Amino acid sequence: MDQTQATQATQGGPGTGPFVTTISGVRVEFPCKPYPSQMAMMSKVITGLKQRKNCLLESPTGSGKSLALLCSALAWQRHEAARVFKLNEEMEAQHLAAKQAQAKDRREKVLEQMKKQKQQLEEQNRSLVDESVFESNVSRDIIKQEPGSSLDISVETSSIPVYDITDDEDEDDFKPAKRTRISKSSSTSIMMNKSGNDALNSNTENLQGNTEIKKGTQADLETDSPYFVPPIKELTVPKIIFGTRTHKQIAQITRELRKTKYANVRSIVLASRDHTCINPAVNKLPNKNEACRELVQNAQRNGGCQFHGRSKNLANFQALASVGLQPAYDLEDLVAVGRRTKACPYYVTRYLMQTADIIFCPYNYMIDPSIRKSMSMDLDGHILIFDEAHNMEDAARESSSFSLKQDELQRCMQDCEKVAKCGTEPYAHEEIAKLISTLSQWMDMQTPQLREKSFNSSGKCWNGTDFLGSVHASGMTQEGIALHQTYFEAIIVQRDQQMEAVRERGNRWYEEKPLITTQSVGVIESIFRLFTELTRENGRYRDDFRVAMSKDNVRQRANGNSGPFRSVQVLSLHLWCLNPAVAFEDIQKQVHSIVLTSGTLSPMQSFESELGAPFPLRLEASHVIDKNQVWAGVIGTGPNGVSLNGSYQNTETLKYQDELGEILYRICNTMPHGVLCFFPSYRMLDTLCNRWTETNVLARIEQDKIIVKEPRSGPDMFQEAMDNFYGAVAESTRNSGSFTCTGALFFAVYRGKVSEGLDFADNNARAVICIGIPFPNVRDMQVELKRDYNTRNMSRGLLGGGEWYEIQAFRALNQALGRCIRHRKDWGAIFLIDDRYLRTPRYLNSLSKWIRSSVMKIICLSSYYAGCSHNL
Repeated sequence: MDQTQATQATQGGPGTGPFVTTISGVRVEFPCKPYPSQMAMMSKVITGLKQRKNCLLESPTGSGKSLALLCSALAWQRHEAARVFKLNEEMEAQHLAAKQAQAKDRREKVLEQMKKQKQQLEEQNRSLVDESVFESNVSRDIIKQEPGSSLDISVETSSIPVYDITDDEDEDDFKPAKRTRISKSSSTSIMMNKSGNDALNSNTENLQGNTEIKKGTQADLETDSPYFVPPIKELTVPKIIFGTRTHKQIAQITRELRKTKYANVRSIVLASRDHTCINPAVNKLPNKNEACRELVQNAQRNGGCQFHGRSKNLANFQALASVGLQPAYDLEDLVAVGRRTKACPYYVTRYLMQTADIIFCPYNYMIDPSIRKSMSMDLDGHILIFDEAHNMEDAARESSSFSLKQDELQRCMQDCEKVAKCGTEPYAHEEIAKLISTLSQWMDMQTPQLREKSFNSSGKCWNGTDFLGSVHASGMTQEGIALHQTYFEAIIVQRDQQMEAVRERGNRWYEEKPLITTQSVGVIESIFRLFTELTRENGRYRDDFRVAMSKDNVRQRANGNSGPFRSVQVLSLHLWCLNPAVAFEDIQKQVHSIVLTSGTLSPMQSFESELGAPFPLRLEASHVIDKNQVWAGVIGTGPNGVSLNGSYQNTETLKYQDELGEILYRICNTMPHGVLCFFPSYRMLDTLCNRWTETNVLARIEQDKIIVKEPRSGPDMFQEAMDNFYGAVAESTRNSGSFTCTGALFFAVYRGKVSEGLDFADNNARAVICIGIPFPNVRDMQVELKRDYNTRNMSRGLLGGGEWYEIQAFRALNQALGRCIRHRKDWGAIFLIDDRYLRTPRYLNSLSKWIRSSVMKIICLSSYYAGCSHNL
């Protein structure tokens, strides 16, 4: 390790006390003695941040990677803050010295210029005096020689009278003035003419004026005005934006932060209104975002939101501390304080974001440009850390993809037509309505060309070039779209002004003018985004997208949420991004560094090619456990000799389903406490559960385990399922031997909530059963398009379509396997039920490094059921 010196504050291994180490000149404080994998990860992170390079770090689940990420990144940030503070002081001192030197130089130049001007003035005076003496002598000679002169002029200079010469025609040409006694020293200026006086006065005024200007400049210099030396731009310390997949994972990260010496860092958690809104009236509505915006934007009309108005009371970290909320808080803590103080947690975090040192958020907040815009999130020069980033490629593609339904277009068009009749900017609204109508008509024209994809769905797809050509023929040209964007900008400006007038002054005239809804604004923005993505940078990325139309039969209620269900056809337009680099490129150009971490990143080369970003610093860390802490086996044949091939056709056979049920029963009868069982899809889960109910397999299992199923949707239902599972496992642990059940069995699906982010440490997961291999749905149009896209673009380093397809399956599988081992002293068993592992060696090689060498190929199944628990 480069320049690493370690000193342990207290003796002992992990968990025994704080540990201080220096990595590449950065002092890192760790809450315990780190594992070798943690030291390796911290070294890579610090090196990457110092060199402004990206990192790709794979470390097995349960090896403490989150703690290593936090401590190394925050240690570097603290070190960088000290360095930047010193540099800013040095620059300020240099700037002050430069200003003083400049001021001194300017003063010297002013004094030199004044000296020169004084000399010039003296020379001019001498020249004028000589000229006046000459003129006076000439005048005397003329007067003496003039015949008939009535003046008796004495040659004695002491007796020469002084006359006042005036231009007044009413006065005599020569009027005697008061006789003045003039000394010899001043006699040289007696006969100075009017032009001579003007010249002298002019020069004197110029000198005085220049002196005043220079004195003013001197004063400016003496006050160190920045006019002469450009002001310095202070260096800033990058923020850390720590993203993970779910809010549950964020809660785990903040708990890890509390264990460290960096717990007092200014931290915030960003979340949507769905997680932070505390207004009871808004919480009752299905769309909290729209309801919140309506309350806040039209406060004068509807009274506003009382919680939003009070959010500024907690707009800084001192205010948070005053109400008992310290840094390293989680989202639930913030919401609780918001309820107590009647301040909106959503807007509190928006205010705190400007001064926070570390920001926690779901990582789609960083990737999705529309979310970044709505959250006013600036990534420029900051550090992005993506934890659980194994699906970053999919997340980046999804951030540049979206869908529009035809019924949404029609509602938006009607909204614009209504405003055009009696609202502001009628012409602009009318033109936007015409554009939407043209797009909707184009969709109707394409409907006969849709081909059937499944029994209830049909569709068609275009690449970007073909789509633009098709809509161009319908009248939607690039120039026309640009013109309509100016109309839309005018609508938004007028809309904002109208809402501001109503909000501030309660303007009744504006209140009577209708506005297009926020939903309509979103639909119009999506239309323009569709064309912008395809045409930006002269259409550079247009063939990295596919535009698809689909017609699906779905069940909907007839009257909103209250009517009976009915089957309706929904026509949708989709923009699908096939190249994640399109979204990721904009990010990686502006940030300081990007750190991607997960337990399942292999093969790493796919990330660099797919994301279009270099990752020069990489790590594949080993697990922290010993080999005897995990037992892993592949089961290719059941107890009755039935081949366990998890392909789609085979899983529909009753022999396969019954053999699988028998295996599941035997494992649950043998393994204590919690058991997790993963299925490739909800459909397969439902099919097998129905069959096992008929054959009484579930009834036999329920004699040993309480069975819990992962719900498809609904956070409340999911939390209830988790509580039931954890409760049953806890009861089996407390009352071992006397409790009727020996634990619980959780039926879950790959890529679901159970497979990622949730903690099943110790007795919560003594066994993990993986049924089949979770290949993506081959009939899915997006999967088909992505496979074809990769095959066509292998020349730029992308994985082939077939290899990409397999990688998606094994990353999901490896995530599920990671639920088994959660820390150094954990243990458990892993069952891989599919004979394809035995027939295809590369499938075993696609497993995570930490489990690959431990896998056993089971030939005689029955002997292992009795022995695996004993061996563990």
